[in-house]
Amino acid sequence: MLAPSFVTHADLHRHHVAVAVSGPFTAAEHGDALRAAGLPLPTGYGLLVDLSGVTVIADPGVRALKDLARSTLSAGHSVAFVCSELLLRAELILADLDVVAPVLQALEQAYPLVGFAA
Repeated sequence: MLAPSFVTHADLHRHHVAVAVSGPFTAAEHGDALRAAGLPLPTGYGLLVDLSGVTVIADPGVRALKDLARSTLSAGHSVAFVCSELLLRAELILADLDVVAPVLQALEQAYPLVGFAA
């Protein structure tokens, strides 16, 4: 089974942690790996998850994203998802991910929502 790759970056200026996801995101285990890549967050930091590199997503992956958003929000942190690919973004919105956390087209749209705007 193929697995996604994660690149994590802490932006000390904007006060957020960004995780870029590439490859398939199809299993609950992928959500666990994403959680490990981005959490725990420093106090006052938000979480930005860039899904623009995701090639395919399945229901377990969407559920994992919703669970990640809920737990991040309940811990007092902000969270936003970014997906530049129109079809994948539409799929995430149709699955109601945007009900839990914003699903945006560009990173620049997410910066003010998850940390300090530069």
